[in-house]
Amino acid sequence: MRRLRSSWKWVVRVSGALFLVLVGLLSLSGLERTAAVGHPGGELVIGVAKDQYRLEGDAAALGVYPLNANITETLVRLTPDFQIVPWLATSWEYVGENTWRFTLRQGVKFHNGDEMDAEAVKWSLAKQQRFQPLFPAGEEDIRVVDKYTIEITTRWDFRRVVEALTHPSYAIYSPKGDPGRNPIGTGPYRLVEYRQNETLVVERFADYWNPEAAARMDRLVFRFIPDGSTRILALQAGQVDLITPVPRENAAALAGQPGITVYQAPANAYYALYFATKDQVPPYDTLTDPRVRKAINYAIDRETIVEQIYSGFAEVAKTLTPPAVLPEVDAGVEGFAFDPGRVAELLTEAGYTRGADGFWQKDGEPLSLTLVSGFPPASIIKPLPEVIQAMLEDQGIRVRLVEFDDIGAYYDYVDTGELHMVIESGSWNMPDPSFIPFGLFCSCNTEGEAILYKRFWINEAFEQEVMRMVAAEDRAEVVEAAVRAAQIMVDEFTGVGPIAYIPNLIAARDEVQGVVVHPAAVHQRWTGMGK
Repeated sequence: MRRLRSSWKWVVRVSGALFLVLVGLLSLSGLERTAAVGHPGGELVIGVAKDQYRLEGDAAALGVYPLNANITETLVRLTPDFQIVPWLATSWEYVGENTWRFTLRQGVKFHNGDEMDAEAVKWSLAKQQRFQPLFPAGEEDIRVVDKYTIEITTRWDFRRVVEALTHPSYAIYSPKGDPGRNPIGTGPYRLVEYRQNETLVVERFADYWNPEAAARMDRLVFRFIPDGSTRILALQAGQVDLITPVPRENAAALAGQPGITVYQAPANAYYALYFATKDQVPPYDTLTDPRVRKAINYAIDRETIVEQIYSGFAEVAKTLTPPAVLPEVDAGVEGFAFDPGRVAELLTEAGYTRGADGFWQKDGEPLSLTLVSGFPPASIIKPLPEVIQAMLEDQGIRVRLVEFDDIGAYYDYVDTGELHMVIESGSWNMPDPSFIPFGLFCSCNTEGEAILYKRFWINEAFEQEVMRMVAAEDRAEVVEAAVRAAQIMVDEFTGVGPIAYIPNLIAARDEVQGVVVHPAAVHQRWTGMGK
């Protein structure tokens, strides 16, 4: 067989070489440190990725999601060790008939001086339920009992409400503000200035309710720097004090730089392929054959990806649930190891033959797949899509790569169905084992079909386990159902191709103290950091 068009090793070498060239050109890059750019007084400058804030309608969440600037807070909080603790609610209880009652903390002030009360909480939760509900309840199902008490009644037996409310999308706002232009929250920082695609500036809120969690710095400046290499250069030049996310393919090299520390949380997220199997029409229905889906999984060398691309700043994934989230799931799934022999066996069973050019074909048509990258934006996830493309082509499977940096355009393209698979990063932003299965792959969720995807359905057995997860009172039953759902998703139906578990990384200059990295980036708190 002749050598194929590309090689994953070439992709890795080029990625690393480009980084070294950029570092070498630092003095010519226009990022030299100057006296005009710096750290006046109690200011911390943070280099972040592309501005992805939504500013209009119920989806609006400036300073809240996906970059959390600590302007707002939730009723309950998810700690870095994945525990749920009271926050704006002091307590909660299940009172029967699918109803949860929350007692609110008294004396909490919004940034405009108003006291937080049940009316503001109802207004805030209803906003998210209109946009993208994470539990099955409408606005009318959120009721004010008294000034400091609310009740939420779900439309069916759904016991994961408290876990859902940890998500920053359920931030509590003052109704007198505008979540997309002027968010007024209760957090340790308040919004001062926002320049789209440039900067977000917040200042310490003097009347913050919790002295033990108050902001250490007077001012945070978030600079949007979409290109990962440019973020690194800005950190090295001293233009920013810390950066997130850290391009993980460069993390090892950055960790070796004097004066810089890379901080790593336990892996909470993943990279994976999702296979389009539902309502697909030719020529995009190829992956309705499970043998082809399994062959793709066996064609990917995950250990090499983790070791050579990410230099150990990742772990080989067997499922979509990292061990830090729920170790029983990873332990209960067989998963896939790199095995070219199994690739050939499965594709032969599926009726494919290998042509003289080394590529598989069937009935005169090549096995050619479309892989779409766009969530997160393609520029962030690179070079992984190109590496996957090259690895599959090394096994004789042609791959056309379609990339988007605009998430809206990505969703629009996915809706057309003109694809075979997507590559995505997902994060466990809630301590709920059903969060991703329920939200992405299950027609049983709150909108009657997968909230984000209509084409990546698994099967009825999977949905039964997901429903068992969301309704179970006993934690042991939740775990049992989560394991079984993962076995169906990965080993049996094979609707996904897990690649790597990925930790949240922050790189900071050594003068920055108190860096604690939350495993879920959307829950990151900046309050303890200072210089």
